[in-house]
Amino acid sequence: MENTFDINAFDKDRLSSPATYNQCRGLAIKFSKTGDKVDWRKQKQILGCLYGLAKEQRFNFKHANDLFSKSKLPKVYFDKIALYLENNS
Repeated sequence: MENTFDINAFDKDRLSSPATYNQCRGLAIKFSKTGDKVDWRKQKQILGCLYGLAKEQRFNFKHANDLFSKSKLPKVYFDKIALYLENNS
C-alpha cells in the first residue's frame, strides 16, 4: 500500500492548528505497542497527554505529523504523564 499523505499539501493555518484526535490516537497506539501487543493503559495515558496538549493549543498538526517519523516518544511526554499521575494519585 502506498502512502499518499503529503504534509506539504496543507496550508500554514492547518499546520499550525491543534493536532486532531485521530493524530493523537494514532501516535498513542504507535508508541504503546510492543511487537503486536498494545499496552492499553499506556495508550490511554499517551492519548490523554497529547490530546490535552492539543486542546491547550500546545501540540499542533505539524508537530504531531513529525512525531510519526520517530521510533520513540520523546521523554518530555513521559515526564508529563508521570507528573500527572503523581499529582492525581
